[in-house]
Amino acid sequence: MSFCPGFCEPLACGNMGDWPHGFCRSDFIINPNLDFNNFQQESLDSIKNFSQYYGVEESVWEDIILKSKTVEEIRSKIENKFKDYEFIFYRWNQCLFYFYEWISKGDDFLWISMIRDPLDRACSSWKKHRWEIKDSLENTMYFASKVEILSSHKNFYFVYYEDLVDNPEKTIRDIYSFLGKDISNVNLTEIKGSNGKDFIPQSSDIKDVYKKKDGYLTDAEKFSGLYKNKIGRNKNEEYIDNITRESFKRFLSGFQQYERYFKE
Repeated sequence: MSFCPGFCEPLACGNMGDWPHGFCRSDFIINPNLDFNNFQQESLDSIKNFSQYYGVEESVWEDIILKSKTVEEIRSKIENKFKDYEFIFYRWNQCLFYFYEWISKGDDFLWISMIRDPLDRACSSWKKHRWEIKDSLENTMYFASKVEILSSHKNFYFVYYEDLVDNPEKTIRDIYSFLGKDISNVNLTEIKGSNGKDFIPQSSDIKDVYKKKDGYLTDAEKFSGLYKNKIGRNKNEEYIDNITRESFKRFLSGFQQYERYFKE
C-alpha cells in the first residue's frame, strides 16, 4: 500500500524553508523539530483530499490520527489496521534530507529515490508547476549531492526513470529484491490509484493542474502502461537554451549517478 502524499513527516519539520525549494535544498537533519499537531492535520487533510481511504471509513482515519499522541503511535495503528499488507510506502517528494531520521527507526525502514534526466525533469517542473529552470538546476544539484553520499548505503536504493520505462519488469523486480522479496508476475496495466480506483497518470501535459476530482487531476485517461514520449523532451522544449543546457552539464556531470545524461 502506498500513501501519496499522506503522513509526510518532513513537511511538519520546523525551520525548513518554503516548499518546495527550501526542502529540496535542505541539508540532512537528525532529531528535527517536528510539529506534531501540524503533522496530524496535514496527514488527515491528505487522506481526504486524495481520497486515500483504502476501504476504511473517514471516521476511523480520524480516530487513528487525532487520538494518537506520537507519530510512532499513528504508524503502529496503521500497520495494525493493514496488517495483511507486506509493504507500506510513503511518497515524500524532495525530502531526501529526512533519510537519516527515517532509517534511524530500524532495518525495516528503507528509502527508494528515482533519478531522471535533469533537463527533462526541469521541463516537466516548469510546465506543471512553473518552477523556473534555474530553480530546478539548483534543486537537482542538492539532490545529486545527497544521492552521491547515500549511493552505497544499505537502506538506500535509487532507480533511473529511463530504465523503468525501458525495462519495467526488470526494474520492478530489482526494487522488490531490494525490499527482500521475489516477484514473479509484474502488473503493468491494471494499476489502482490512492483512491482505490483505476489509476490516472498525473502528467505535466494536464491542462488544468488545479482541477481535481476524487483526489486526481481529471484531464487524463486511465493508465494503460508506461510511455517513452517524455524521455528526451528537453530537446524539443523551447525554454531550454544552450546556456542553460551547458549549466546543467557543467554542474551535474561530475556526479557519477548523472554521468549517463551528459555523455557526448
